[in-house]
Amino acid sequence: MQANARVFKHYRSKVMKAISETIQDKFEAAYLQDEKNPAAFLDNLGWLYQDLIVVERDVVACFPQDWDIYSYFVREYHKTLNSTIQTLIASEPDANALLTLHAWLKEYKSSMRELEIPPELLEPPLLGGNEQSLIDDYLKLIVKKLDEWSANLMKTELAEFSSRAEPPELDADGQYGMQGAVILFQMVNQQVDAAMESGQGMILARVVSEMNRVMRSAQDQWTRLIDAEYKKTAERPEEAPGGLVEYVIALANDQIKSADYAEALSARLEPLVSEKYRVTINERLNDAIDGYLDVGKKCTQTLIDIIFNDLRSATKQLFQGPWYDGNVVQIVETMRDYMSDYQTYLNSSLLELLVEDLLDTFLVVYLTALGNTQKLRMPAAVERIKDDVSQAFKFFSTLKPAKELESYFEVVEMVLSLLEASKSLAFLSFWSFAKVHGPNLAFVESLMKARGDLDRSSVNEVMDSIKRKVKEENLTDRRRFFFLPRKT
Repeated sequence: MQANARVFKHYRSKVMKAISETIQDKFEAAYLQDEKNPAAFLDNLGWLYQDLIVVERDVVACFPQDWDIYSYFVREYHKTLNSTIQTLIASEPDANALLTLHAWLKEYKSSMRELEIPPELLEPPLLGGNEQSLIDDYLKLIVKKLDEWSANLMKTELAEFSSRAEPPELDADGQYGMQGAVILFQMVNQQVDAAMESGQGMILARVVSEMNRVMRSAQDQWTRLIDAEYKKTAERPEEAPGGLVEYVIALANDQIKSADYAEALSARLEPLVSEKYRVTINERLNDAIDGYLDVGKKCTQTLIDIIFNDLRSATKQLFQGPWYDGNVVQIVETMRDYMSDYQTYLNSSLLELLVEDLLDTFLVVYLTALGNTQKLRMPAAVERIKDDVSQAFKFFSTLKPAKELESYFEVVEMVLSLLEASKSLAFLSFWSFAKVHGPNLAFVESLMKARGDLDRSSVNEVMDSIKRKVKEENLTDRRRFFFLPRKT
């Protein structure tokens, strides 16, 4: 009887070992079958639940009750599953596989509850109960990939912009463009789609936040490069490759395209997440959009700077000897030449902003030069200013409705009134000017002193009355134009 007891005891351990090895072999075969495709491995694990159902229905009755064979099967399946998942994690799966695993673990818990399996049989918890580490690992991978992809993209884009070996591409609308926006947002949308599959707003919000970081970094790099390339072209043109205008236009267009893509992404995501994460997503994407618009604005300002860099000699001559012969023609024609290209190749919304800023810049340059002049030949200077205004107005009316231009050129008309007014009426002209633009006392005094038809005592008399009124009324400078004549 003792021998027989030993035989039966040995038999039980063999059975248990065989069950364990069979389960391990089954998991190993399943894993090896889809080793290169972790998502497929997880999707095909439905047999695990079927096996446990069969064990409970057909196998338990074949074993003595005190063996508690069902609990043994559950523990072995769970233990082997945990080991296999650890192997999967060690294989460094891609980001999408980590998200799939995270979702699958939730499904596993739910399925085991449906099978009414006691929690104590599912120890230790899969991944030690730290499923959140999968999300952390996923985000680390996303950050790494985004940084790699964006670094490679920016390296190419920055090099092409700096070398300008070939002219930029023309898009379907005949405007200059670059590939950066299209490539970046293909990458962005792929990662967003993967994050959305997790069904977790938190994951999506964190991915969008990382997207914002990458976009902002690219925007900062572009801003620095524009400054560097413009400085090189302005200060050492012989060392700078040509084509800066064309590439700045292409970059500006690319920024508007990127802003449009980011806006479309925001509209797509807004209805898919709860208010808690919607706010974060909207803030990050709106911040990125603002950054793209800022770089676009930087580009248009650089295009204006390029024009006036070419006009340095001409603007220095304003209100000097050559100016009386009509040098504003050169200024207007130079602006016209540049604007011909800008109108052809620049995005229409940016072009509208550029025209506004070009007009402001022209008027500030012109009036600042006037405020800095030492002496004006009167009345020849007044007639020349009127002719300048006529030419400039005619040019800008090709870019903007004439009716809208009147409010811009109104300041020059007021300045003309200051120059034409007699000593006794100068205060009235000033008062009309000051009510709109503020007193700008330094500028007004420079004008009075430059007038060749007023002697020093007359200028002092006019300015004393003006300064008294400004003090009494507590007037301050305002509106668009602030004039800062140089110190004499």
